[in-house]
Amino acid sequence: MDKRKLPWDGKWRIIIFDVPEISRKDRDFLRNQLRWLGFMELQKSVWIFPYEIKSELKEFIKLCRLKLKGDVRFLTAEDIDNDKDIKKYFKLK
Repeated sequence: MDKRKLPWDGKWRIIIFDVPEISRKDRDFLRNQLRWLGFMELQKSVWIFPYEIKSELKEFIKLCRLKLKGDVRFLTAEDIDNDKDIKKYFKLK
């Protein structure tokens, strides 16, 4: 099911990561996969998505974990100031 067709619950799902330069290929791969999944890049290692996707991301990270060195964390935020550009990106009201 396409999560983007579900009503938005007003929460932001954020993934942050710190992957060392020695693992640049893995870091770039992770960024490309997040982009492919529909995430928006807030900063080079901070990505945001408006729908619950944590279990899918954890499974993806687990599959890639053998090579991915570094720290990956998931956050859920209810309020981000100045989020008009983010809402516009995801076509939310």
